[in-house]
Amino acid sequence: MVAAWVVSASVLALGSAVAFGAAQLPPPVDQPFQLSWIWLAAGFALAERFAVHLEVRREAHTVAFSEVPLVLGLVFAEPSELVVARVLAGIVTVALVRRQPAVKLTFNAGQLCLDVGVALLVFHAVLGTAEAVEPRGWIAGVGAVAISHLVGAAAVSAVMRAAGAPVTLRSQVSVVAVSLSAALAGAAVAIGASGPLWREGRSWILLLAIGGALGYFFISFVRIRERHQDLYTLHGFTSSLALETDSHRLGADVAAGFADLLRSTRVVLLVPNGDLILRIDHADGSVSFEDDHEVGETDWRGALSGAGSKLQVAPGWVLAGVQLESESVITATLPMPQGTGLVIIDGRLSSVRAFDDEDVQLLETAAGHAASALNNAQLVERLREEADFRAHQALHDDVTDLPNQRALIEQLDGQLSDGVDLAMVTVRVNSLREVNETLGRAIGDEMLRQVAARLRPVGRRAWCARSANDEFTLIVPGGQKEADDFSDRIVEAFDLPVLCGEVALAVIVGIGVALSPVHGVDSETLLRRASLAASRTALDGTTVTTWASDRDPYDPQRLTIAADLRDAIPSGELEVHFQPQFDVVNGLVTGAEALVRWEHPRLGMLRPDQFIEAAENTGAIDALTLHVLTVAAVTGVRWRERGWDLDMAVNLSARNLTNPNFAADVAVILERTGLPPGSLTMELTESSVMTEAERALRTLHELDELGIAISIDDFGTGYSSLAHLRRLPVGEIKIDKSFVLDLTTSESDEAIVRSMIELGHNLGLTVVVEGVETVEVRDRLYELGTDRLQGYLLSRPLPAEAFEHWVSERPFRTVADSPKDRVVQLQRRLRG
Repeated sequence: MVAAWVVSASVLALGSAVAFGAAQLPPPVDQPFQLSWIWLAAGFALAERFAVHLEVRREAHTVAFSEVPLVLGLVFAEPSELVVARVLAGIVTVALVRRQPAVKLTFNAGQLCLDVGVALLVFHAVLGTAEAVEPRGWIAGVGAVAISHLVGAAAVSAVMRAAGAPVTLRSQVSVVAVSLSAALAGAAVAIGASGPLWREGRSWILLLAIGGALGYFFISFVRIRERHQDLYTLHGFTSSLALETDSHRLGADVAAGFADLLRSTRVVLLVPNGDLILRIDHADGSVSFEDDHEVGETDWRGALSGAGSKLQVAPGWVLAGVQLESESVITATLPMPQGTGLVIIDGRLSSVRAFDDEDVQLLETAAGHAASALNNAQLVERLREEADFRAHQALHDDVTDLPNQRALIEQLDGQLSDGVDLAMVTVRVNSLREVNETLGRAIGDEMLRQVAARLRPVGRRAWCARSANDEFTLIVPGGQKEADDFSDRIVEAFDLPVLCGEVALAVIVGIGVALSPVHGVDSETLLRRASLAASRTALDGTTVTTWASDRDPYDPQRLTIAADLRDAIPSGELEVHFQPQFDVVNGLVTGAEALVRWEHPRLGMLRPDQFIEAAENTGAIDALTLHVLTVAAVTGVRWRERGWDLDMAVNLSARNLTNPNFAADVAVILERTGLPPGSLTMELTESSVMTEAERALRTLHELDELGIAISIDDFGTGYSSLAHLRRLPVGEIKIDKSFVLDLTTSESDEAIVRSMIELGHNLGLTVVVEGVETVEVRDRLYELGTDRLQGYLLSRPLPAEAFEHWVSERPFRTVADSPKDRVVQLQRRLRG
């Protein structure tokens, strides 16, 4: 800005000096008459008033024909009066009509002085003593106009460069060529009129009529041509609107079309879009978007009511939340079904004239077409979004937005058809049911979203989907090694709890693996087997399980087992084996756990994990448990008759706890066999209590009232251990063997076991550790302060006769040595 002021002031100083010197020159010789400065000033004012502006984007070529009064003044006026008329008329025009700022006014005043001064100096230098209407006078007039015009163009270029405007030589040559040709044409007209006036002063009447007619014709022609160009541009604008259906891109095209149509520096569209207002701001060829433009209700109504008229405002004024940058602004409404929008045309590319009524009409016509196109685009966009949403919804889960089972099967079928090795890794969220029942489904859904968020980075190289209510499945390229690596990373991902609102929840997962083509070659088989493997983790007390045919409940052999189980009990095919428990404090064998085995007539000896689930699924679990309990009770009574005081532990199933008559059936067995309730311990896992928790808890209290001890088996692998211990009538916990196997080599396992032992003792519970297989582990457990041990180091489960032989060779607790008050009763008093 300072540089512009310096250049403007320099032009003013130079122009004033040149004009002052030129004003001292004598008039041409033999002038027949002299024009007064008043008439010349009027001529200059009329020329400016009826100037024609030829606009090409930012360039505006003004044809004002001010050269006509200039040349007439050179021929027929005193130089001083020509200077006064030219400068006065020009300053009044730019100051009052165009209202230019001070820096422009200063520059234009200097340019006017320079223009008329140079013209006078050149004219008199060329003319000499010849008459002004002779050929030498023609050359002097044309030369004066041409040179003064070139000097003025150089001054304009200098001030533009000083102001930082982008000025190129090519653009300057283009502007000067057009304006100079117009100036020379005006000079030629004035020279042609000078001859008749020189010889006959009254000829001005005829010349004025001819000049007025020609000027009117030229101005009308130019304006008609402009309107024709506007209509052509409008037609192209409206035709292009039907080609775009994206509302944002169409909005940008509309804004650019408005800018081109009205030769505007800036266009702002405010388009209703549902409950929002989309703002599209087009300025200098760049477009910006604001999806939720903020504007007050009052300001919005006021802006709409004032649309359709010219606005003369101060820069910085705010209209409908839009800060304006120009003084000349026009607006129009965008009538749309969702509401009325607004288009703001903020200033013209050229500053030679403001917007007029014809521009407003052109804008309103274009706005009507634009509103219709924008509405159609929004409608198409909503239909497209609805179709995309439905297509997305069909293949994605509503809660986690992961692909659903349908998408998973499509993806898996495609990969299987390529014949590559794949691993199905299914992650079952075992704690989901407890969370839903305890905290509500909303928290459960949030936990699922958090699980999905942790699985995404883990499965970046895999393909992850939510395959069931509580399961997620990843398609992992490769075989067992890749599946194991992924499983380890998944386990690590859930080391820390997830935060659901203000609740931190531990996510208990079980991971099942099925391999293609080893475990199946079709998607249905692979997904089912991976899911089955995941479900086995809770039963096995593991975190990761790979599918095996002998663990599949839908395997033909397992179906055979399920069918034969009901007949196995009465036929005597079931056997009960006993595994001893060793008391660390007194060094005696103090109890045994009764474990069922099945000698199948065709399949041979079956482990419990091969038929317990079948018993649960077929409803035979109550009969099986009561059978084991009866055998254990009879055996326990026989031991007591021999003087042995050994506690008897029997495992319970979740289905047993939901049987409302189970406690009564147990009481009948104890009464019939004569086994003291205090010698009996019922072992159950924490997860089994979560099946119909209230009914299970009621059954446990009924057993507790009978005097039976309750033990939590596989402690540390179930749900929220401490929370459930406070609710359950527990007298004993059994630390799961998974924490014991690496006790002497894993500091973390040792810390966990130590913490669980301390927790049990602080709650007044007996602590039993199972899975003891080495002397080193046994000795370390002695140091940690456990109460009882159980495991292969002592003995494997043995048939009753072999067990009795084993006990007879070791120190054991006798009835005579047993304290009067049972340990279980002591623990119950501690809890009370």
